[in-house]
Amino acid sequence: MMVCTLLSCDEKKDAVAYNNELMTIINSEEAHINEMNSAMQAKNYNEAEKVVLKWDDAVKEDLKKVEKIGDFNGDSQLQQAILNGLKGYGKIVSEDYPKLIDIRKRGTQDPVAEQTLLDNINKAFEAMAEGVNVASDKFEKDYAKK
Repeated sequence: MMVCTLLSCDEKKDAVAYNNELMTIINSEEAHINEMNSAMQAKNYNEAEKVVLKWDDAVKEDLKKVEKIGDFNGDSQLQQAILNGLKGYGKIVSEDYPKLIDIRKRGTQDPVAEQTLLDNINKAFEAMAEGVNVASDKFEKDYAKK
């Protein structure tokens, strides 16, 4: 049994399975985005605070999963793009959303701060998506079966 385990460690990873596994992890963030949008649109800031906590925990778990998956046969470009995307979500969840929720929950009229936070969140989403998409396209090009 030990010999089989050791031999399997040297096996090459399958490009499609690897890509799908990482993309499934990063795409799971969409559910949290939808939950947050629903809570914020409903002005249910207590629920939004719960979403932040749950989402923060999920991001931390997803980071661990991606780190455990590792690189693709020595190529870490896609893995690093996914990790960067997840770290971006982590920053938004731990910094920007709590501030935005606080402003809205208190009913404080601070349109400049609110707009700055919304801009930060939207720019971060765009940058993360761009980084993951570029890495995923390159990965697909590099490892597509010919």
